[in-house]
Amino acid sequence: MGRIPAGPEVPRTPIGMLQMASALKSDMFAFIGKRLQTYGDVYALQVPGGLHYIVANPDFAYEMLVGQPQNFYKDTGYKDPKVGLTLFLGNGLLTSDGDFWKKQRKQVAPALHARRIEAYAETMVESTDLMLTRWHAGSVLNIDREMMRLTLGIVAKTLFNADISAQAGRIGHILDTLQAAMMPLDVLPAWVPTPLRFRRDRAIAGLDEIVYGMINAWREQGADRGDLLSMLMLAQDDDGNHMTDKQIRDEAVTLLLAGHETTANTLNWTFLLLAQNPDVEARLHDELDSVLGGALPTLADLKRLPYTEMVIKESMRLLPPAYSFGRQAIVDTEIAGYSIPKGTEVTVFSYFIHRDPRFWSEPERFMPERFSPENEKHIPRYAYLPFGGGPRICIGNSFASMEARLLLATIAQRYQLRLKPGFQVEFDPLITLRPKHGLMMTLAERTPERHAV
Repeated sequence: MGRIPAGPEVPRTPIGMLQMASALKSDMFAFIGKRLQTYGDVYALQVPGGLHYIVANPDFAYEMLVGQPQNFYKDTGYKDPKVGLTLFLGNGLLTSDGDFWKKQRKQVAPALHARRIEAYAETMVESTDLMLTRWHAGSVLNIDREMMRLTLGIVAKTLFNADISAQAGRIGHILDTLQAAMMPLDVLPAWVPTPLRFRRDRAIAGLDEIVYGMINAWREQGADRGDLLSMLMLAQDDDGNHMTDKQIRDEAVTLLLAGHETTANTLNWTFLLLAQNPDVEARLHDELDSVLGGALPTLADLKRLPYTEMVIKESMRLLPPAYSFGRQAIVDTEIAGYSIPKGTEVTVFSYFIHRDPRFWSEPERFMPERFSPENEKHIPRYAYLPFGGGPRICIGNSFASMEARLLLATIAQRYQLRLKPGFQVEFDPLITLRPKHGLMMTLAERTPERHAV
């Protein structure tokens, strides 16, 4: 039988728990990183209700996600009745488990098949080009807000055939409220009313109003439009049963929110890293100018933009929007010599695996060349997992990858973005890794030039 890894003591009083929550909220990466240095890349916390493992080891991650996925379900970060994601996502693909999850994934997967998402490319580029008509050289914009609005509109149009541009600001506010409400530690009983919980409940009600409105609008037409919502509305399981409105709502909310949040943050961090690394930006511009020559990119162009893809991949290595993921052992398990008793929660921090010098040379440096064909094949197994892995790998990873490349290519050949002087970027690792106070950047218009890469 394996051993229980060493780890620090955890406060056992409500005050101590609140102090630890405050430290985590203040600088989660410093808090976790210091303990990884002290106890190793797998350490254990004795918390109320059992054990919690913190992991920054790719072999451990591989075994949990690929070798023994049947021994793990999603953890309480997804399912906690007070602060879990189920509060607003419901029982969708991101939060469900077991046979129910398998059935739902089977019904959603066709809408995100590679052939189908290729048809979305034109909408992605057209939406971005429309956004750029509102941009002007010399302006200072909150790029975080711009990317959130853009990707939200794209996922609504491509997957739900809906125009929710008028609702974009409201949905953004709802998402901000819900992210803030998903605190890592909430020691107050569920029945205690707090201002944050009141705002959370109101945000969930607003989200339901928007999504059920889309469902009702579809019913008024009743036609198969070939989009995801039509598939959900018309889908039948093996017994001939349709999804309930609640099931449709949960899947729609999951894909609407998860389908735009991570891509928006990928682009946020990519523009920040490009601004901080002008040599990389210059090479990106060279490729875009040479291949596109000022024209809007198409799906066919992507295979001729390898460096653009490398830039996105390296951005997701250094600043992964999905910086961690959690599981809970449903049976007694052993991985890499460690005993994992039933009920143990495991949080894998991709952020630290992606920056581990054992697997990456100069890990703090932004070097897209790591993902050239000759270099990428030498990356150790599961040392890079921006979309998770195994049977529960992100179902929208192909959609997100195509979208990020097309949007970057469209924007970067027209504008050069620089941080507003004096603006300080702060990380806010909530459900995803996002800029805490937005991302204020100055626009400089550029004229694409055609020349050799």
